[in-house]
Amino acid sequence: MKIDAWTHLLSPAYKRAIEAAGPDAPGTAPFLLATRALHDIDYRLEQMDQFGQYRQILTPVPAAYAHVQRAGGQALIDLVRRNNDDMADIVSRHPDRFVGFAAGTALADPDAATEEAVRAVRELGALGVQLEEDANNLPLHEDRYDPLFAAIEELDAAIWLHPFRTPATPGMPAESAPFILWQVFTWVFDTTITISRLVFAGVYDRHPRLKLIAHHGGAMIPHFSGRIEMIPAFIGIDPRLKEALERLKRPPIDYFKMLYVDTAMLGSAHGVKCVIDFFGPDHVLFGTDTPFDLKGGAKFIPVTIADVEAAVEDAGARSAIFEGNARRLLNVTASASLSKPRGADR
Repeated sequence: MKIDAWTHLLSPAYKRAIEAAGPDAPGTAPFLLATRALHDIDYRLEQMDQFGQYRQILTPVPAAYAHVQRAGGQALIDLVRRNNDDMADIVSRHPDRFVGFAAGTALADPDAATEEAVRAVRELGALGVQLEEDANNLPLHEDRYDPLFAAIEELDAAIWLHPFRTPATPGMPAESAPFILWQVFTWVFDTTITISRLVFAGVYDRHPRLKLIAHHGGAMIPHFSGRIEMIPAFIGIDPRLKEALERLKRPPIDYFKMLYVDTAMLGSAHGVKCVIDFFGPDHVLFGTDTPFDLKGGAKFIPVTIADVEAAVEDAGARSAIFEGNARRLLNVTASASLSKPRGADR
């Protein structure tokens, strides 16, 4: 069996919000609505059928609610809550196809995000939460987000880190707006910066059992690991670096290796090999970013399977990436979606 740890869903709540926003909807709205497998569950299941023993973990469409994201407030909190209820309902109706989901969060309000994360895990059976990190506007390394990380660690749940920015993001270079470069390159940059800030802020020292899963193979980290190892050599340049290194209990590179990542490199076998070589096969989960290939997964799923098979010769390591790591890390069972809500006895 293969468990796809990173697939996206446009919930009925988010779809209604986008449709109701009209001209105020995010610029990606036509694309999201046109991607049928994002919101048509029957069609999605038909596409999944062609891959045999294949199951999905659902995560929210990133920034599907961008028209209220910046404003925040109760409207956003309520919308995220309805999204999570929808996702739990879909998983409960198809437990043989969806082994679980990651809940959405209203990150503009850290307290509300923490409260909803706890509710989603305890009451809805979510496997964790997806944090739509924006290195400029949602600095997750700040102290105000630490209660969220503490709560997820205590619940033994996981955090999916997904990049989010648009061409309108403050500080976005105008030259990166054309050709979708703002998504192709700056999204992975944001993921890299977010993780690095969390590392140097000591998130793993404070929460050593925290399970962070980064999208797209950990972004730039495995490919520039040599540069990461050089960081301590520049301790004299930035006093903040000196303070951070003195505070950390281990070398920075050790913390980066604690990260869990997926295989959503979208048809880049050499990239997947680099990811596995750096993080090790026990920290890599099969994930495809389906259905953003516009074919309901008919492209991303087979090319990602081929990437893993090309990158890993050992059968045991392949099995761990395709299925075993998700079961171990996320505590999903063989048949299973929403069994006992985690944290219920705590």
